[in-house]
Amino acid sequence: MEHLYWDLGSFAGGAQFEVCLRGSTARVCLMDVEHYQAYLDGDEYEYHGGFWDVSPVVLEVPYDGYWYLVVDSNVRRISVEVAQIFD
Repeated sequence: MEHLYWDLGSFAGGAQFEVCLRGSTARVCLMDVEHYQAYLDGDEYEYHGGFWDVSPVVLEVPYDGYWYLVVDSNVRRISVEVAQIFD
């Protein structure tokens, strides 16, 4: 399965990330370790996010844990920047 991903690491609930998309629309998914592995295995999984055609996208970590950010799109046509938002 071709996708872009970022291993964000451990974050407390409430942490926020800004995702800037250029070149294509995309499904942007924030997943914990268990759901990311299910995604890779082709099993059922849950994620926080959605399909976006407007940028930037701001996603909030819903609970404490280890997180991955996945961007499903045509990886040859999209450029993505990810940054943590600090208050």
